[in-house]
Amino acid sequence: MTLVITESAAKAALKNDDTCASVVLYATEELLGAEWLNWEPASVWLELDRRGVSISTGNREQLMAARNLLTTGRFWYDALVFEKTCIAFNNEEINVDALDDAPIAFIAWAAWEALEILRHNEINEDVSFDREVIAYTGVQLFREGFVIAPVGLGWAQAALDNYLPKYEVKPLQATLREAWAAAPQGQKLYDAAFPETPEGVQLARLATVQSYFDTRTTTYLKDMAQLQA
Repeated sequence: MTLVITESAAKAALKNDDTCASVVLYATEELLGAEWLNWEPASVWLELDRRGVSISTGNREQLMAARNLLTTGRFWYDALVFEKTCIAFNNEEINVDALDDAPIAFIAWAAWEALEILRHNEINEDVSFDREVIAYTGVQLFREGFVIAPVGLGWAQAALDNYLPKYEVKPLQATLREAWAAAPQGQKLYDAAFPETPEGVQLARLATVQSYFDTRTTTYLKDMAQLQA
């Protein structure tokens, strides 16, 4: 995908600590060219500094996570890399010395943005998550109390089901899928008051993830517009 980006817009994106990971990647490509993917990190920072760009720690981590996604593909099969990428892609600093336990909302956004980066780079392979990442996401879904996977995470439903009492939860899952399909969208969803029932609690959890995802999408669209202004 070809983007028309000015140097000033690229620099502004890299200086903004709230910029989405994909936009950080596109801005760097504009400033350094495609060959930067083969550089050592220190060389990347030195060249950006030479060009007058003071890139934040968060954007450095996003950029390295995006590069790893493109050059190794470990995001799709290595649970630790997947976890760290999900943290970085949500503008949070990575803890390299411990597990971060990426929240489900972070995972939902990172999974979408990873596919967006592949689309931008015209990587048309039929990618899918391997069992280690699926298992990790299933555990996180269970820990956060979901019984059906939220937006974009249906690929982890079977892993979540392994932790749920099948016969007890199956009717609730069926009811929830119908209720979620009928739920309002946009601001009405965010403002909805869900009842203190098993169904209501589950709908509130799904709505929280959807709200976060929509907010990140708005940020992404704004970042892209500013990058091409």
